[in-house]
Amino acid sequence: MPLLSALLIALSSYQSAPGAEFAALASELQTEAQARLATAQSYPAQSAPEVSADDALYSGLNAFSTQAMRLSLEMERRNGPEDLRCIYRGMAQDALAHQQALAAAEIRADRIQVFIDLEDLLQHAAEIGPIADQDEIEPFTGVDPGCSRGPLR
Repeated sequence: MPLLSALLIALSSYQSAPGAEFAALASELQTEAQARLATAQSYPAQSAPEVSADDALYSGLNAFSTQAMRLSLEMERRNGPEDLRCIYRGMAQDALAHQQALAAAEIRADRIQVFIDLEDLLQHAAEIGPIADQDEIEPFTGVDPGCSRGPLR
């Protein structure tokens, strides 16, 4: 029974920290993108392997986008800073764009810039994700940075 209790406590703390979960996923995907970048740079003229829906990076980007959008909507619900709402939303959109670019690449060289851009996006996400878990987040300042509201279309 103590093991079950420990698992339930761990699970509840895991679920209550979506920003930390987002940051952890970003770090995992960044490691994967770095490994694939090294391969692409070593063999740039080779055909790019087909990307399927069950590919770890491809499906991970889908999960990342979903989590980023949830954080954006949570910032909106909490009347949090507009810039954070927009940053998380932008990350959600960028992840889907990178996912499409990976699928469209014909040779490994076509993916090099995608992997570089992904590294930057995912590093930023790992840094900014935990902010969403803070109890005290400065409220909306009244300055709307101009990004859309609501779910992605």
